[in-house]
Amino acid sequence: MRVSTKGRYGLRIMMDIALHGERGPVILRDIARRQNISEKYLWQVINPLRSAGLVNSVRGAHGGYVLARPAEEITVRDIVSVLEGPVSVVACVTSPESCERSAACTAREAWSEIETKVNEAMRGISLKDLAKKQQDKENRVDLSYVI
Repeated sequence: MRVSTKGRYGLRIMMDIALHGERGPVILRDIARRQNISEKYLWQVINPLRSAGLVNSVRGAHGGYVLARPAEEITVRDIVSVLEGPVSVVACVTSPESCERSAACTAREAWSEIETKVNEAMRGISLKDLAKKQQDKENRVDLSYVI
């Protein structure tokens, strides 16, 4: 499984909204500047997130985007699956009919176990966890002493 630019940027957008959304709706122009991502590309990423109910748009002079649910209830898997589709390492795990050997294949069992663990790992990381780690990194003071 390989996460595309869309999936990676989607996670960064959601983290940015989680970090900066407590002061009110976050506008795409600000996300684009902070994340160094084209605003035009952000439109392609934010729309599926909005359609999936992960973010809400707020109209008006002070409009922008806010999380639709608390950050602790949104997982990496929620975001990635919206932007990338089902998390699957090989086709035969989710579509056994795609391979004539599926029923008797031990390798398929291994792939299935790997897929399960990947999904569990992504479900185990919340947007709140990531936002907290990012905030800690931004707040960390690099102390260097030169004598």
